[in-house]
Amino acid sequence: MRMRAAAGLLMITNHALATSAFQEVTKEFGLEGLSGGVASCIDFNNDGWTDLFVDGQLWKNEEGKTFSRVEGAPGGSGVWADFDRDGFLDFFSFGGTLFRSERAKSFSLVEHAIPELPTKVCLGATPGDFDGDGDLDLYVGGYEVWQKALYPDVILSNKGDGTFEQTWQSKFTKPARGIAAADYDEDGDLDLYVSNYRLVANLLWQNDGRGNFADVAGASGTAGDGGLGAWGHTIGSAWGDFDNDGSLDLFVGNFSHPPAYQDRPKFLRNRGPEGQFQFEDQSAGAGLPWQESYASPALADFDNDGLLDLFFTTVYPGNKSVLYRNTGGWKFVEATTEARIDTEKTYQAAWADFDGDGYLDLVSGARLFRNPGGKNHWLRVQVRGSKSVPALGAQVRIKLNGKTLVRQVEGSTGQGNQNDPNLHFGLGPHRGSVTLEIRWADGHRQRMTTNSNQMVTLHYSSKGG
Repeated sequence: MRMRAAAGLLMITNHALATSAFQEVTKEFGLEGLSGGVASCIDFNNDGWTDLFVDGQLWKNEEGKTFSRVEGAPGGSGVWADFDRDGFLDFFSFGGTLFRSERAKSFSLVEHAIPELPTKVCLGATPGDFDGDGDLDLYVGGYEVWQKALYPDVILSNKGDGTFEQTWQSKFTKPARGIAAADYDEDGDLDLYVSNYRLVANLLWQNDGRGNFADVAGASGTAGDGGLGAWGHTIGSAWGDFDNDGSLDLFVGNFSHPPAYQDRPKFLRNRGPEGQFQFEDQSAGAGLPWQESYASPALADFDNDGLLDLFFTTVYPGNKSVLYRNTGGWKFVEATTEARIDTEKTYQAAWADFDGDGYLDLVSGARLFRNPGGKNHWLRVQVRGSKSVPALGAQVRIKLNGKTLVRQVEGSTGQGNQNDPNLHFGLGPHRGSVTLEIRWADGHRQRMTTNSNQMVTLHYSSKGG
């Protein structure tokens, strides 16, 4: 897993490179019978290898060589986080139940940990410390029963012992699907983007640092509107810095039907502190043709050239999920055929370096696609808080050749999926040392210098690193 690094040039390449074919290794890695539901890439047992959870199936990564099925896993779809701060990941089911990890040996249902919710149908939730008290809370999206009922979103505040109380409920009901958190305005707290289905506006909840939220989607340019007051049937969205300016941009995954007034998928550029964190639409020149039934996006630098790429699923029969390589300047080139990723009709999309070779692999459509890698260099960063678990909301920045690469530890992406929480940086041809700036979720900052082509672990230090 670890390799020595040598000196090299400080640069990032932006030119389009040939895409190597991914290898479908589902059977070879012991994943026959893998469910096609939403996927979570997590290290449930803290052994340093990224495991896989899909719809009640927990698959243990056997040192990057194969997977074995773990019996007694929690059921259903949901999100993983250390809610009781014991150093092991627990599981919140979208059905409204909480399972506690018993030091990764078993999982127990925590009775009455979650109050009875008005949110009866949920397709997405995300963990995060929204009120700044050091405990992980939950934002739970409310969906619908078509033509019968709409359900509100709620915030569940952690009481400090891994149990929750409802402290907020949306005053309106919109059919929420994917929920994605990020400190997009760089003020040291987690904000929230809610992808709403039907033809209604999306929400950008700006956090005041104490868990009080104001919807700034319209003012910031992230609500969307294709015209005639109709939006785009958004299913899932994803935060990531597409242009390496150090601020998190937003990709909005609109499903949308043929009428031109419905929003198409959106690449939204965060203008950063100079632009008061407003967003501008870069979609027209991005090169992403429209397909009806686009669903869940997942971002990753799959070729390690330093630029975030896009994988985007579809859910109508006959439509293909797509892989688009970022070539710089808000231009994207399709690489689906070259990569030989041929999934269709799935909401499942999550990236992780399952074999520890420094290149991100993809799970989608109940299949595992192994990234064959290439010549570009990389850095994998584990960001750990008070225990051994990922520090949700933390951001890490690397400056290379006048650009700033930023990655965040996220709790959810697209609709209900979870990427590997270990942060992955493609470094292009650069083989020398790099300096990391860590911005923790509470606003605290640290710095450290390390070599490329290895995995490093960062722990919170009040001394600033």
